[in-house]
Amino acid sequence: MDNFTKEIESIKINTETAIDQFLAFAQKNNAAVAIYRLPNDSRLQIICDLEGGSIVEDFNLDDLSTGFLLHPFQEGEKSIVHFNAEILAEINIQSNHQNHSKSEIKWNNTPDESLVKEIFENSEKFNFSLLQHNGISDSISSEGYISMVENAIKEIKNNTFYKVVPAKTKNIEYNNSIDLGKAFLKAAHKYPNAFVSLTFSENTGLWFGASPETLIEEKKGDYFKTMALAGTQAIEDKSIAETTWTQKEIEEQAYVSRYIINCFKKIRLRDFDELGPKTVQAGNLLHLKTTFKVDTKSVHFPELGSVMLKLLHPTSAVCGMPKDTSLKFILEKEKHDRAYFSGFLGPIHLNEMSHLFVNLRCCQIDNEKVTFYAGAGITEDSKPDKEWHETEMKCKVLSAVVFGN
Repeated sequence: MDNFTKEIESIKINTETAIDQFLAFAQKNNAAVAIYRLPNDSRLQIICDLEGGSIVEDFNLDDLSTGFLLHPFQEGEKSIVHFNAEILAEINIQSNHQNHSKSEIKWNNTPDESLVKEIFENSEKFNFSLLQHNGISDSISSEGYISMVENAIKEIKNNTFYKVVPAKTKNIEYNNSIDLGKAFLKAAHKYPNAFVSLTFSENTGLWFGASPETLIEEKKGDYFKTMALAGTQAIEDKSIAETTWTQKEIEEQAYVSRYIINCFKKIRLRDFDELGPKTVQAGNLLHLKTTFKVDTKSVHFPELGSVMLKLLHPTSAVCGMPKDTSLKFILEKEKHDRAYFSGFLGPIHLNEMSHLFVNLRCCQIDNEKVTFYAGAGITEDSKPDKEWHETEMKCKVLSAVVFGN
């Protein structure tokens, strides 16, 4: 091991500052960066692509190299973008959320000396004013969202679909600077079961999120996992075991589970384990979750992750059932581009593992505002006012972290 390798492996950094430095480095050099923490993990991980990420035209998970993937809700609205793992690093953040102590950065591939110096010796800050406007000028009002829900219920009663998930946007202006390092660590501490991510590239813009929902988890040649997550209520002063769910919420979650089982049926896969539904906590919200697991070795299906990914997205948790008619309603009635909201994102092929999450509880930051996105699953028994309140709760999960409100 040469002196430089020893030197960079012993670098001690303030984690909040390091997050800001990686963002500033990516912006200055037209690079792409993904900073993330997997659920129930103590490591902040960083993937940086010095080429700025590449647009993926013909999407096949197995063909992509180790890196980070961002997929929009609808192909064509935004590009599918892959960040190649040219720089790969991690920082233990177990006790970083309350103090300013320095942590050691571990490099999983050793970068060039000049890059390390540029990242950590650069005094320039990330320039929020250089971000592009995201094209969403107005928040969706309660009247506008409730009207969309009422239309959805009407279509359900006319047998157009069984369930649909209309979404809204909520804009909050800011003064051209947000402490993203502090926000990231706060979210990581506050939502230990979530996938906390901060991504930036010229192609995708700046996104921040804390998603509770796994789309796929795959260990190559070993197992495949996915989940059905639906039904939402605020935490009350009682244990999770005492939580009760309405018929509407139980039915909503059952649709998502049925959707996944139907995807298995399409590929004639019958050998899977189903666990749930069970009540789980995501921050200050509760959801119903069912987990599905397949032993890919025993079923002789090594490419299952790639195949299921194409079948699952967009799931009924973000779109509806049947998929075609509920998607048509969404594209006609929503007045905004969802972009990467309710798409999926995450690290792929890292140590033989891929973790992709539905991009929920997320926001996009542009040069003047933060746009929060949220949707609610609508069934025949939905109450429009209650669905509006649910989307407000979901927006607050992240806005409370970003703005401290």
